[in-house]
Amino acid sequence: MLVVAPEAQGRGLGRQLTQACIDRASRDRSPIIALHTSPIMAVALPMYLRMGFIKHSDAPDIHGVPYSIYTRAVG
Repeated sequence: MLVVAPEAQGRGLGRQLTQACIDRASRDRSPIIALHTSPIMAVALPMYLRMGFIKHSDAPDIHGVPYSIYTRAVG
C-alpha cells in the first residue's frame, strides 16, 4: 500500500514513491506493473493516469466503494 500522510501531501512524495515502485519493477525485469485504486482517490488517480497507467479492469467494491485495476508497461 502506498500512502502519503495528509500533512506531507502536495510535495510530490506520492509521485516519487510510485516512480520508485516502477523503477523496482524495471530492475526486477517485470514487463508490467499494476495498482488497485478508486475514483475516491481524487489526487492519486489522476497522478497515476499522468504517469501512464491505464484502466485494466474493475475490481470488487470494498464497503460499497468501487475499485479498479490499472496497469502500465515497465521499461
